[in-house]
Amino acid sequence: MSQLEYILMIGIALSGKTTYIKLNFKHKRIALSHFNNREEELECIEKYLQKGISVVIDDTNLTEIIRKQHIKLGKRYKSKIRGVFMNTSQIILEKRQKSRRDPFPLSVIYKQLKQLDTPLISKGFDELIIKKN
Repeated sequence: MSQLEYILMIGIALSGKTTYIKLNFKHKRIALSHFNNREEELECIEKYLQKGISVVIDDTNLTEIIRKQHIKLGKRYKSKIRGVFMNTSQIILEKRQKSRRDPFPLSVIYKQLKQLDTPLISKGFDELIIKKN
């Protein structure tokens, strides 16, 4: 049996997280938007890890506090913790926002940009991939 992987996507809304997942991973995709709260999300993730199923977390995961919860859970199951930081410029985010059929509020994007704690490999990741665009 290969090592479990716990992939933690990190990035502002519209940064390309879901598209990147679809192109690069076959893992079980889990998103906070499918749950009532983070506690439910973490419980679901744990159930997959208990079954030996690798996961990819399709959330913004903007703050170190949120990422610590995920990293702690992944390490409990001896998962390889891989972060994928979608470091997308504000200009590209604004262009994507304007081209959507269901426009995402720019105010939310600006708020998320202020909330973002830049991820560091030293904060518990086994690997940190940075996708810049």
